[in-house]
Amino acid sequence: MKRIEVIIPYSALSLAMNVLDSLGLHSTHYETKGKGKASTFAVEYDRGTGTIMEEYSTNVSISTVVADSMVDTVIQSILNIGEIEGKIFVYEVQDVIDMKSKRHGESAL
Repeated sequence: MKRIEVIIPYSALSLAMNVLDSLGLHSTHYETKGKGKASTFAVEYDRGTGTIMEEYSTNVSISTVVADSMVDTVIQSILNIGEIEGKIFVYEVQDVIDMKSKRHGESAL
């Protein structure tokens, strides 16, 4: 099994979630901030009399765990969304345990 983490701009969240939903996958998403290559923007303060550049860029991270056989399908589907900034990370998952049913492995997904 693999954990796929996708970090993209918040504006592309609904597109990515629709892709994962169409594949029948469950996922989690949360807001992330970091200093990467993505551009930041100016923020006004003090009633518009001053501006500062935002220090961190705000993105969204989407995480899902899939069977090994689904990894390429999921990645290709996300890449087919279009040209958006972001990264896709793939991690090895040793085991998954469903706490309610006590099932292990892919059957717990």
